[in-house]
Amino acid sequence: MSIINKLTRYKLFLEEERPNLVEELFQYYHREETDEVVQEVGDFEKGNPKKVNFIRYDNPYEAYLTAQIQLDEALIPILNQHISFLEDGDDVDLVLESLEHSIYRVKKQTYTNVEDWEKLLDHLTEDQMEKIEINPKGPGDLLLKELIWIRNYETRWMKNEDH
Repeated sequence: MSIINKLTRYKLFLEEERPNLVEELFQYYHREETDEVVQEVGDFEKGNPKKVNFIRYDNPYEAYLTAQIQLDEALIPILNQHISFLEDGDDVDLVLESLEHSIYRVKKQTYTNVEDWEKLLDHLTEDQMEKIEINPKGPGDLLLKELIWIRNYETRWMKNEDH
């Protein structure tokens, strides 16, 4: 029951966070209008974020907001599905393993075309990465934190494959 409650609270947080992220992105786009990124401005007023042709990783603020909106949209149905599995009495360990893998797939898909950021990770020391994971300072660190999570998942998964 505790896991169901935590997942439900997280899902509600994502649902509440999304309009704030959309509003923040809306304000950002109206400060610095870029036709190549925003398609139709009218959708913001209806509460829908712009569909983005690509995430511009040269601007960590914009990239983080855009990625978070995409993650929120993708994670809510995944959380609903896994909450249902738990409510149906499925094995907790298997459900949590499936949830983690689903989150990995969503993050991996969201953070495509980030070669420059991934190269940056290669130059950070373990101590620097740990500091970013514990206390990210700004959108650039938040992006790196997500990439560190993806890399750590892949490392763990590859270790499990070897056994």
